[in-house]
Amino acid sequence: MIGSADSLRGAGGTAYPALGDLGAALDAGGALPPVVVLPLHAVSAPAEGAAVPEAARAALHRVLAVVQEWLADDRFAGSRLAVVTRGAVATAAGQETDLVHAPVWGLLRSAQTESPDRIVLIDLDRDDRDGKDSNKADEARHLARALDSVEPQLALREGELLVPRLARTAPPQDGGTAPGWGDGTVLVTGATGALGAVLARHLVRQHGVRHLLLVSRRGANAPGSAELSAELAGSGAEVTVAACDVADRDQVAALLGTVPAEHPLTGVVHTAGVLDDTTVASLTPERLDAVLRPKTDAAWHLHELTRDLDLSAFVLYSSVAGLLGTAGQANYAAGNTFLDALAAHRRALGLPGTSLAWGLWAEASALSGHLSDADLRRLARSGLRPLSTDDAMALFDAAPGTGEALLAVTRLDTAALRASGEAPPALLRGLVRTAPKRAASVSAGAGSGPGLAERLAAARPADRDVMLTDLVRGRVAAVLGHPDPTEIAPGRALQELGFDSLTAVELRNQLAAETGLRLPTTIAFDQPTPGALATYLRERLAVDEMTADEPLLAELARLRPAVEAAAGDADAHGRIVTRLRELLDAADAAGRPAPAEDDTTDDLDAATDEELFALLDERE
Repeated sequence: MIGSADSLRGAGGTAYPALGDLGAALDAGGALPPVVVLPLHAVSAPAEGAAVPEAARAALHRVLAVVQEWLADDRFAGSRLAVVTRGAVATAAGQETDLVHAPVWGLLRSAQTESPDRIVLIDLDRDDRDGKDSNKADEARHLARALDSVEPQLALREGELLVPRLARTAPPQDGGTAPGWGDGTVLVTGATGALGAVLARHLVRQHGVRHLLLVSRRGANAPGSAELSAELAGSGAEVTVAACDVADRDQVAALLGTVPAEHPLTGVVHTAGVLDDTTVASLTPERLDAVLRPKTDAAWHLHELTRDLDLSAFVLYSSVAGLLGTAGQANYAAGNTFLDALAAHRRALGLPGTSLAWGLWAEASALSGHLSDADLRRLARSGLRPLSTDDAMALFDAAPGTGEALLAVTRLDTAALRASGEAPPALLRGLVRTAPKRAASVSAGAGSGPGLAERLAAARPADRDVMLTDLVRGRVAAVLGHPDPTEIAPGRALQELGFDSLTAVELRNQLAAETGLRLPTTIAFDQPTPGALATYLRERLAVDEMTADEPLLAELARLRPAVEAAAGDADAHGRIVTRLRELLDAADAAGRPAPAEDDTTDDLDAATDEELFALLDERE
């Protein structure tokens, strides 16, 4: 455990003040535990009286530093970091959430995507019990169950382990309760951006809103602002365009003071946001904060300064990046997860609150305009298809009728996900069912992907380089969206082909899954060409030392526990023994020289069960 021994009740194990202390213990000969627990509520408790956004940023800074150290230090490569929060996720309607630590889930979901099998997220019940020893023992037992699970994200509620799964929803047939948009002034942040402008037109044309307060950092000086105002005015709306940094509480308070009493504020839609994509390893506190402020600070100020008003709608434009943990968007994911938690928090207080976690829009915007054709193909392979503007606005209208505080609003191509052959993100497993792949080994080279070690060991040494080069070229082509891997020249620089930090992470993950190796996120830059990368993999896999029997012996060793586990089932035991006899017959026939005419051979059929299992043991 990292932190105080008292920070997690009854958890047991050795407590280290910091990761560096665990590293020192390993250097002194200590054993690396399979799981290291980081109780977040103890490590990053907010300062007394600190504003929620400030406390959330401080918590994120601390966690980011720990996770970066965890992922960068090879001494920890064989273990998982279990980050434990309390009440940071809402598992049912009406639950209040810990807004300080909720964004950590978004940050770490992206870290999980970038570095699979290295981080686990666990959320415990809120710490509002009496602290009796019985409760401590129960919590420790339930936490142990969570740590034994293969799920990357879990919540513990009254002894029950819950996992997040996306499920289809539909508005009730009666249409539910829609907000009364046209009765007062509706405030839209980020209103001069592409998505904000689409919404403003929709509110006026489809909902009859007649009083709009459109807000952006540049206000009337923003490109297209005058044209948008004139267009809306021509449709009968009274439009006020204002410049305001909604992440500044004083500016938001002054802005709200301009709303006329005869048209009081009745709705808020927060669409503002910025991007600054980078991997977790390269993320700095400054880049984290720059993306957080338009999300966390702005939404919190809007919440606090309007909570006593009679609003009919409080809508937050979030993103599926926070739910899925998009690689390279840990800062953006964190900010959007705060919005999701704030909507649940408002519902628990009896206030309107809806967070719309948008997927990809076909409409170009500041948040999607940077995507290349390769990026779009990569997103398509992940199942995310763009929403047309008409479909997006239809879903915006349908959202209130569902009664949900959080909705993922996206087109999802489940067929593409199944066709990829990869296991879908845990969140999508309820919608997309595929045959699970064997997990990669945590030790370098110990668990080469299914079939790869066997093929390499059986191949001639001269062919092994070709096989690995073809593997690398195929994965490079898949990541970049090239239709023909043979067009990827082995000597061509990967950066010239279009690799950046995000596609490098995807390439690393695909090669790690194929080979079973722990590979650095910078592998596409450390090994600059497909040929160099293939050579690196050959050295890491120790291909030159492989013999043809190694993969078979490893497979036999892997099967032994399963064979022993079936010993208690008489029927299964008999079938297994029969198959083992057949395998031994085949091995014996293939491996023995032809006997002389007067030789006698052992009769394997006469072997006892104990002798058969002893033979299996010898082949390890």
